[in-house]
Amino acid sequence: MKKLNVFPEKRGSDQREFLTLLEQTAKVHGEVALPSRSSDRAIWGEEFFNLSRSTHWRRLDAGSKLGALTALGQKVLQEAYFIECAGMAYAGKMNLAASTREERQFFSFVAEEETRHLRMIESIGGFQTVTEQIPSFALLIGEIIGEATKSGHLLLIQILLEGWGLNYYKTLAKSASDEAVANVFKSIVKDEIRHHSGGVVLFREVTLSESDAESILSYLERLVAMVKIGPYAVCEEVSQRAPFPDRGSFEAFLHETAAVEAAAGKLELIGQLLYKNLPRPVSDELTRRGTLTPLTLTAMTDTLAQAIPGIPGPG
Repeated sequence: MKKLNVFPEKRGSDQREFLTLLEQTAKVHGEVALPSRSSDRAIWGEEFFNLSRSTHWRRLDAGSKLGALTALGQKVLQEAYFIECAGMAYAGKMNLAASTREERQFFSFVAEEETRHLRMIESIGGFQTVTEQIPSFALLIGEIIGEATKSGHLLLIQILLEGWGLNYYKTLAKSASDEAVANVFKSIVKDEIRHHSGGVVLFREVTLSESDAESILSYLERLVAMVKIGPYAVCEEVSQRAPFPDRGSFEAFLHETAAVEAAAGKLELIGQLLYKNLPRPVSDELTRRGTLTPLTLTAMTDTLAQAIPGIPGPG
């Protein structure tokens, strides 16, 4: 069987016949034009990225701050776009894997909603949608969709990531400076509630095999590692505009922006979503491995310094 292409290329603008048909279909399904957003200001401000207390951040001039916040906003939208792109593939795969007609109906509706989410985010604009620039988190989600079993899909995608997305998208909507953008994420949240609930209900019907459990734990370690590492994008954008002179100043930046505390809060949410739904032996193994244990400030500093070019390392 041909491997699932989670992130297909976009059609060229010269292929007007099919693109026109797509737009007509979107209108039949109730799509309306969204109001344009203001493009001369950052969508999410320094408070959203925990930057306001940083001494290093406050030294930047207004232009550099705007540039960093704009770039970070673009990365937020880009990641959300490709996650919704993956969501369409997920719904299609789960549709084919459905064991009942009702389950197939559910995932058909999910596919339509994920498509609408993608098109709403795309309408905001201002970010790259080329497949050469897919964020690493979205790529991992794509890998899970392409390779995991049905039980892994239900737990990792619908229970964990949809549940995570509920909290994250609510925060994006609440913190957005642009009303049109806020309304997009508010609309998505309404659908994600049902998607998450569907995963919880269907996962109750699953009996995890030993190999399924091990696969889930392996993927969890990789997903959680991307949370534990801390504010990678924030550090990258800030350091490009105001390089950190030494390791101490970088560690101070992470301390002042409460990077460890923010990561720990996210890990706690992940734990809540998992422990409510995992069988006891699997949750015990998750605890034994320390998968959800946050990094110390020193470990986070070292990990980010190794991952981001230009960040001073130890010594």
